[in-house]
Amino acid sequence: MKEVVRIIGRSDNYLNYVVSDSLLYIFLVNRKHQQIITAEIDSSFFNMLRAFRTLLSNSDLSVNARGKFNSYQQNGYDLYKILIEPVRRYFISEELLISPDNILSYLPFETFLSSTYKGDGIVYRKLPYLMDEFNISYTYSASFMKETNDREYGKTTELIAFAPSYPREVYIDSLFVRRQAGREILYDLPYARMEAQYVSDVADGILYINKEARESVFKAESGKYDIIHLAMHTYLNDQNPMSSAMIFTQNNDMTEDGLLNTYEVYGIPLKARMVVLSSCNTGSGFLSSGEGILSLARGFLYSGSQSVVMSMWEIEDQSGTDIIKMFYDNLLKGKSKSNALKKARTLYLRKASQLKSHPYYWSSLVVYGDKSPVCSSGTLLVTVVCIICILILSAYFRYRRYS
Repeated sequence: MKEVVRIIGRSDNYLNYVVSDSLLYIFLVNRKHQQIITAEIDSSFFNMLRAFRTLLSNSDLSVNARGKFNSYQQNGYDLYKILIEPVRRYFISEELLISPDNILSYLPFETFLSSTYKGDGIVYRKLPYLMDEFNISYTYSASFMKETNDREYGKTTELIAFAPSYPREVYIDSLFVRRQAGREILYDLPYARMEAQYVSDVADGILYINKEARESVFKAESGKYDIIHLAMHTYLNDQNPMSSAMIFTQNNDMTEDGLLNTYEVYGIPLKARMVVLSSCNTGSGFLSSGEGILSLARGFLYSGSQSVVMSMWEIEDQSGTDIIKMFYDNLLKGKSKSNALKKARTLYLRKASQLKSHPYYWSSLVVYGDKSPVCSSGTLLVTVVCIICILILSAYFRYRRYS
């Protein structure tokens, strides 16, 4: 336990969940407490998890909106009482580091409800979400965290971003020999390109967009950068998760097929402090026993990334872009990744319409791995001072020129 405390740091509450067919184990570790909570579970627990996941990832409120809202409240609060409440009295801070297991890996704990809602109407933005009280990040295991912590990373924030375009006539099943779904069009993602343009501008990064967003360029250049931002479609292969792929441009690449498979990601040496997978279903995959889901996100962590910000289901293009922009704004202010995402979600909910305040639109992004800031307050201060000095010098020389 002392080793776990050393790994997580003095301020975090580490929650490790282990799920079997009939028992749930919750291991809580922080610098003051080490607790093991055991609870009996049955099929109703797993049914509740699946129902809540369905409610989260389906925003269609045209049918039985009141029933879905009531079900969300009931399931969200029940899950809080089972998974968080038994150990909450041992928390020492608002920092939660969660290691989920089994089907829990598919749920953002931020969307649990810490109390019942007393108001009238169908108002998702007013629900008492767990994210309102805590900064939440995730890890696959404590041993995985130790391995990540032992790596050396730079202190710079050089960014590279990729955002391909997709012609309307390209079908998903034309890209793969074996497909899971029907004949689906690979729809274009205009907001994803706007998002990539924005983050590359604010971080003064390098952007590969449209036909320039090639897989071969990613393989050649990604290992040189501290922040990697990928805004594109993802295809998941549940039968063979290592063949899941991020879909780069399907044109103009002479050496690659435009499909960055999971097994390829494991072989790309990275030094990135953060990889952002702003795409469809990058966190999902085949559930395996032991350390959790096999997925593209995990591949990036294994290949050297210190952290991954990933989506747990298909992101709605516009709302996902809005949240990503605010997330980067907060990062550049020196916020931790988990706090930057929390603040982005909170601000999004304040402005969102009734429909788009549903958790489907704002809760799919989660932080896995290291949650520390990518832009330290010291770096931020130096940047501000430099900008002020440049403005003063510019004004001085203009004055000298015209006087």
